[in-house]
Amino acid sequence: MPDLIRELLLHYRDLLRHLKHKLRNPDDAADIAQTTFAQVYQHALAAPGQASTIESPRALLFRTAHNLCIDQARHRQVVEAWSDERTALNPHPSAPSAEHMAAYRQLVERVVELLAQLPPRRREVYLLFRAHGHTQAEIAQRLNITEAAVAKHVVRATLDCARAFTELAEGLPVLIEPNAGSRGHPMLAEERA
Repeated sequence: MPDLIRELLLHYRDLLRHLKHKLRNPDDAADIAQTTFAQVYQHALAAPGQASTIESPRALLFRTAHNLCIDQARHRQVVEAWSDERTALNPHPSAPSAEHMAAYRQLVERVVELLAQLPPRRREVYLLFRAHGHTQAEIAQRLNITEAAVAKHVVRATLDCARAFTELAEGLPVLIEPNAGSRGHPMLAEERA
């Protein structure tokens, strides 16, 4: 498994360069590159026996990134259509419900707890990357570590957060119901009233 991770990290710059050229947005490129690494790494963890059978880790990374780009484009189209429709139906949205605010506070508290539990260096790297928007190169230079180390910390922190959010989602009230809005768009629970 460590060999696979090393090999994946060797292709990070090529992947990021490719995504920046393709997307023409360095922030989106960095996000998709990170998500790509997280997905490939998580897949390798879930099926350790299959990790050694990956013939071309580079091809796997680029194919995964390509699929994520397509998913992102589709998601943006749906969000824009939903947002336009929602604005047309309700140009003056009401304040969030008490249930929504309580769930949001619980989510924020859990995020703070999760970040406090991360190893100090991982937390520092993750916050610089996600909260402050620094590039991996800037973080590497600032902390005097390699870009590969930055990528590793961000991937691991992302996986930690994903696991925590999965657990947290099970305990939160449902605030969005699929297929409840017009033409099958999701709708906030308080919009039904």
